[in-house]
Amino acid sequence: MSGQRQRQGRVGSRGGLAGRRSTRRDGLNGVEQLESRAVLSAISVAIVPPAVQDGSSLVAIALPVPAARLVLTAPQQAQAGVPTTITAMAVDAAGRPVTSFSGSAAVSSSDGAAMLPLIEVQFKDGRASFEVTFATAGRQTLSVRMLSDDPSGRMAARAATLVTAPRTLSSFLVSVPPRATAGTAINASIVAVDAANRPLTKFSGTASLTSADPAATLPASVTFVNGRATARVTFSTSGSQSITVRGGAGEKIVATAATYVIAPQVATTFSIVLPKAAAVGVPVVVTIVATDAQGRPVPTFSGTATLSSSDSAVKLPNSVRFVAGRATVRVAFGTLGEQTLTATSGPSTGGGISGTAKTQVGEVVTQRIRALPTART
Repeated sequence: MSGQRQRQGRVGSRGGLAGRRSTRRDGLNGVEQLESRAVLSAISVAIVPPAVQDGSSLVAIALPVPAARLVLTAPQQAQAGVPTTITAMAVDAAGRPVTSFSGSAAVSSSDGAAMLPLIEVQFKDGRASFEVTFATAGRQTLSVRMLSDDPSGRMAARAATLVTAPRTLSSFLVSVPPRATAGTAINASIVAVDAANRPLTKFSGTASLTSADPAATLPASVTFVNGRATARVTFSTSGSQSITVRGGAGEKIVATAATYVIAPQVATTFSIVLPKAAAVGVPVVVTIVATDAQGRPVPTFSGTATLSSSDSAVKLPNSVRFVAGRATVRVAFGTLGEQTLTATSGPSTGGGISGTAKTQVGEVVTQRIRALPTART
């Protein structure tokens, strides 16, 4: 014997299923057949636990959620001339993202000079990102609209942003050391900035350089890379000196930096480091240092000096070359007694650099040590 019964019911809104439920039981095999028609759609497949009353189970296969509208996201503020990233997203009626949405949309702007995507933007996984470069300062709007499958006209969105004027060159920040030595090169750093003294990292123009020191050595101009430039400057005149940078339209933008130039160290004498005592015929190491009038080493000295000695039997090179103000030489004296070593650079009659040191030369003493006999035990 077989029978049939029908029930109508609705599953809550979260299940997304409503419709007519028909159940027919076959008395021979005890199989209950279930018919269901989905009316609402859901995001994923929902498995409904078995009903305890009659042992049946209900499986709801949900349809994809349709996109109800587009949402356009733009920054509150953008700078003219600088690319700005815009994001469009498809959402359902409840404002939830619809990741299954795909399609294309056209982009337009209230800024007629803005740089927009040349072709429509494509949605992937419910999103589309693209760049827009505004050109006109002020409040500007941006719109996206679906190209098809939008009979209601609701698949469109608009967003507004405040476009600020592009930053322009207003001045240069020039940095040099507070002190410089005449004849020694220094680095002058130059940064292009706007009216708020903010670096212009996209500035790539040129600027000319001049100096208050007529004998200074510096480039006639510099080229900026990422808004920065560096120049090597060598002053020649001691005292307060400066460099001036001119650039911009008609070189009307001018900036200056000052430094105090001190006279270079001048070597006036040689300080010779010689051992107080030396053995005749045994070489010793001698160090010669170029010093100024205050006895300070002059590391810039790189000349040569001739060597001489009061010892006619001395063995030494005729001359030495200085590196960073120093020279090293090996000398072997050959005569007993007090001997001198002299280093001279420049004219020997005056105006040159010289220095003398003395040492006591003695005989080599050889000591013989006799071994004591080993004690027997």
